[in-house]
Amino acid sequence: MTLDSAPVREPRPRKAKAPAKPALKKSEATRQRILDAAAFVFRRKGYAHARLSDIARKSRTQTSSIYYYFDSREAIVFEVLRIANEKTALYVTNAMAELPGGASARDRISAAIHGHFRIVLSDNDYTSAHMRIFDQLPDKVQRHFLEVLDRNAGLWRELFEAARAEGVIGADVDLSVLRLLLLGMMNWSIEWFKPGRMSVDQIADQAVRMLFDGVGPRPGTETAAGS
Repeated sequence: MTLDSAPVREPRPRKAKAPAKPALKKSEATRQRILDAAAFVFRRKGYAHARLSDIARKSRTQTSSIYYYFDSREAIVFEVLRIANEKTALYVTNAMAELPGGASARDRISAAIHGHFRIVLSDNDYTSAHMRIFDQLPDKVQRHFLEVLDRNAGLWRELFEAARAEGVIGADVDLSVLRLLLLGMMNWSIEWFKPGRMSVDQIADQAVRMLFDGVGPRPGTETAAGS
């Protein structure tokens, strides 16, 4: 075989690199570091016992410097909770976005449950801090975020109404009670979940099964003793 007749090997195409995220300005990076530290401290100490000096030490900054970015401890916790709610909504909507078009209401609710469990049990300081301190917050902050939570709950209302229309939720079920029970159960899982025995998605599968099929044995299956 001559050089002229040798097969030409095309160069392997290089994988396209994901566009680099723009670097944060120094002030933005410091502000984010303070928020990350605040979420860490609030999660572990609660609202009442978390001091600005704790946040400053964790964020490697001076306590007095925090006031350049936030007016008060209340302003910091306000931002921590805002981020926590955004993260939760994003996990839920992203999980639903993975479904094919025309997915059933049951499938959409299942995806939403998986997304919610994934963020709640992700060991994320923001969502964990939200769970830990919400009942300790000043009334003004609580009222604001109760409104935020109610707006976010609109997605679940729509999902349950669609499920009822498709005949998978009985007409005699109070959808508000169902929503509050489901969200309360998912949020409380942060208190008892221990990695190892079951994965987060397996726990989500159990929640979906119980929600739609109950806890009785399915036809053709054997009951097994559990702990």
